[in-house]
Amino acid sequence: MTRSPTATEFPVTLIGHPFSAVGMGEQIRSHVAACQSVHVAFKVIDIFRHAARSDPDHRRLIEPAEIEVPAGGIRIFHINGDEVGQVLRVFERRGGTFSGGYNIIVPAWELPKYPSQWARQLRRFSEVWALSQFIQESLRAAGIPSVHVGQPVELPLGHFLPRKYFGIRESAFVLLNFLDLSSFASRKNPEAALALFAALRRRREFADIQLVIKAKKADEGAEDWIRSIRNRVPEAHFLAKPLSALETRSLINCCDCFISLHRSEGFGRCTGEAMFLGKLAMATSWSGNLDYMTKTNSLLVDHKLVPVQVGEYPFAKRQLWAEPNVDHAIELLDAAIGAPEWARAIAANGRQDVRLEHGFRAVGLRVLKRITQIIAELSHPAKPTAHHRPRKRKSKPSGWVTAAS
Repeated sequence: MTRSPTATEFPVTLIGHPFSAVGMGEQIRSHVAACQSVHVAFKVIDIFRHAARSDPDHRRLIEPAEIEVPAGGIRIFHINGDEVGQVLRVFERRGGTFSGGYNIIVPAWELPKYPSQWARQLRRFSEVWALSQFIQESLRAAGIPSVHVGQPVELPLGHFLPRKYFGIRESAFVLLNFLDLSSFASRKNPEAALALFAALRRRREFADIQLVIKAKKADEGAEDWIRSIRNRVPEAHFLAKPLSALETRSLINCCDCFISLHRSEGFGRCTGEAMFLGKLAMATSWSGNLDYMTKTNSLLVDHKLVPVQVGEYPFAKRQLWAEPNVDHAIELLDAAIGAPEWARAIAANGRQDVRLEHGFRAVGLRVLKRITQIIAELSHPAKPTAHHRPRKRKSKPSGWVTAAS
């Protein structure tokens, strides 16, 4: 009897933008690390080769596994629906044969329904993987079944740069907010973070608190945006230049509370990374971050669902997203500052939950399981394995929604 190939022997290739500083780059790198953690034999293709290879952490992770010519077997494309045509043309030009393997796509999206224009491109693939329950429901709303694998938020542990490196006060209770202007600022909702800090300052006039905002635009800085609001919030500390992986995780490690009063997140990895490092995390109680955030391990802010306005995000028509209740955020943060033991207990719960359920190994095991199932299906096509479909999350269409809902 011929032995079927295992997941450590069957060719697996991850394809995407592994050196990019934007979210899709972080996405594929986190899955590379997840595959490493469970000893999946894999290779990596930088499909466009546009991004600069300036970050030593990224080079150490990717370059030992990098290949130039696409292989057969299982190909996992970490790209979005709008890229499919161009990516597949480059894939074929570089010697790949799309029909010569089992092709998986892992898209990202931040609204309740995946765009129908892009969904048609996803149907070209053998299957679709979802990074969060929210994305899975978004894909389902567009008629696309998917397998939930998740996204790891683990960070490499080692030395960290101190607060002094970033110009942050050593004595302050530090609130940190990240903003990527290449991903539509209205979705990240920086105005809510600014309003939260202003209100907290009025409530605690003499408290040693500091707001730090890290802003970027893809691989570029964000000096223009920062200049436009610096006069409005002169007490805030702004960081505009692009940061390396070491600088980014060090900055998260410098904060006391990471804040994301977003309107929607496909996954929201930065709050998860803060929780991984044992930091208190505050976020809107809606969308992809609910995969790892609960009312017992983080500060979840009440919200109401409102229509996405034209121009605020692509494919906004008939879409909803959250409007966080800033007053509730103020109450939560004020309570955390006033009761540090309670805040530390919440953060400790978050650290434990994220490390157990959303680290490299946890996600790697889900990837390994699905790859093993695919190999079994290809070897015995008469006995396919059903895709996992989790229970559908329900959301209320209007009114404030509490974190306990």
